[in-house]
Amino acid sequence: MSSKGGIEPGGVSKTQDAAKGEDVTLDCHVGSDLIVSIKSVEWRFNGEDNVLVYKSRDFSLDDQGAHFRGRASGGDSWDLDKGNLPVNIKSLQESDAGIYSCSVSTGEDPKEIISIQLKVNKAGVEEPRVKDRTATGHSCSTIGDTVLTVLLATSTLLHFLHD
Repeated sequence: MSSKGGIEPGGVSKTQDAAKGEDVTLDCHVGSDLIVSIKSVEWRFNGEDNVLVYKSRDFSLDDQGAHFRGRASGGDSWDLDKGNLPVNIKSLQESDAGIYSCSVSTGEDPKEIISIQLKVNKAGVEEPRVKDRTATGHSCSTIGDTVLTVLLATSTLLHFLHD
């Protein structure tokens, strides 16, 4: 991480899952050290398309990419004075999957605040996840607890027999 809450260029800060057809909010928050000097905010998709552009104290629809026009907005939780700079995207499409980055400009070069990888799953279908289970079906934490209990009991027994 770089100073003042930014990330290194090209890095992904977090991953977010959503279903096709749903609306999604991607959060971006800046600290008070940047709020007073923000000149513009840009949400970009895969480093190319403008998802949402805020400049001159207003959203710039002319700068918004055609793919996001009418579907992306700052929404109800947008509050520049508090540093809340989310983007809301309506009616997700599979083509919306990718990396979204939020950058702010204070008159200098834009500073990337967060980069989110959005995964769009088919409606009602969750992406398969690796379960935290062993081949016997027991969770690792249960096995770990059992091993710890056996070790403590053995240690106590050895201590008792030694005395």
